[in-house]
Amino acid sequence: MFGLFFSLPSTHLYERKRFIHDTMHARFYDIKKSDEFKRYEELKEYVESPRYKKDLALVCSLSYRTSKERLVERRWKELRKYREVKKFRKKGAFSDSEYVREYLELDAKVNSPSFLQHKAYLKNPRRHLQSDPYLKFVEYKRLAKSKSVKEYFKIKKKYAAIFAEMERWTTIFNEEFPDRQLSSMWDTKPYWRTPMLEQNYSSNREEHLLSDGENIALQPGMAQIVTRNETASGVAWDEKIGFIPREFSYTSGMLSTAHRFQMKYGRLEAKIAFPNVKNLYHIFGLGSNQNTPALSIAHYCNKRLIMGLYMADKTSSFLKKIRLHNNHFYIFQLERTTKSLRWYINGKKLYECRSQTSEPLYIAFASGVIGKTENEKLPAAFEINYVKLQVVKQ
Repeated sequence: MFGLFFSLPSTHLYERKRFIHDTMHARFYDIKKSDEFKRYEELKEYVESPRYKKDLALVCSLSYRTSKERLVERRWKELRKYREVKKFRKKGAFSDSEYVREYLELDAKVNSPSFLQHKAYLKNPRRHLQSDPYLKFVEYKRLAKSKSVKEYFKIKKKYAAIFAEMERWTTIFNEEFPDRQLSSMWDTKPYWRTPMLEQNYSSNREEHLLSDGENIALQPGMAQIVTRNETASGVAWDEKIGFIPREFSYTSGMLSTAHRFQMKYGRLEAKIAFPNVKNLYHIFGLGSNQNTPALSIAHYCNKRLIMGLYMADKTSSFLKKIRLHNNHFYIFQLERTTKSLRWYINGKKLYECRSQTSEPLYIAFASGVIGKTENEKLPAAFEINYVKLQVVKQ
């Protein structure tokens, strides 16, 4: 365990950066799905393929001199010299001559608009500029200079690595507290309790009674665990003699997903704000059905932040003297893999250690009083804006 003063990135700037990344990601795929970009990709594939070079070479190799059109026209001119055809052309009389029938067939063909147009095309030395392969190439070049296609590649160049990391993850748990009532995902009682003890309890070393939801305040987009200066009668757990009745000077609360949702691996984050009140602690962590293993993502008390892994036989934790602004939101993250645990605040890694457990753990938030506190600053609220868990896509 060690301590040091540590500065943190701005929550506002961190969220703004993430917002920009999300916006650019959405814009990137909007362009990619557009008809214009699909046409660009289709043409790009064609003009960069051997087929395009082959098609263009074929166009360039064509000539009227070696074309079947020239043979047709030569035969048509030859027929015009035949006696039967001359007679027919001069008098216009009906003739059953085979040559006349062939002449009429070819005459209709060589004077047709399509024949004349193709003949002109074959005689044009710059005919490749009118060919389908070249026109596709021109269209491809035009699309490559279009605003949206240029924007696509500009975004890709700047954000490709960021997008790849974003797309590794999928969200499987997302709580934004949209209503004034807790969802069924949350419990307000401790996980460890006996069937005979229906009421909540606290440790005998603490000064508050843990209420059963009375200290949870909700408003759209926010959950609060409120610690109040008020007397309450309840039960405390004493390690030597067990449960005992006791009078408390304070009340507080907790939230957990112990009976509804547990996390194994992934990236858990919560946007939370702590009030700075003497000897008033706040916890965001992961717990198990025993005292250990447990993970402290943020244990804040007396301007000190503790993060760590707690095992039955060993503790891997660290202490940081971090000046968190009173009631200012920060985004705390824990990335849990088969090999390691990493702690972040506002995207900045603070600590990493080897993972020593694969047990699924539940999400928990709690507040409480551990000594003489500043009554004039109460009630005080530990605020939770959202909780989100992402896992790596399979």
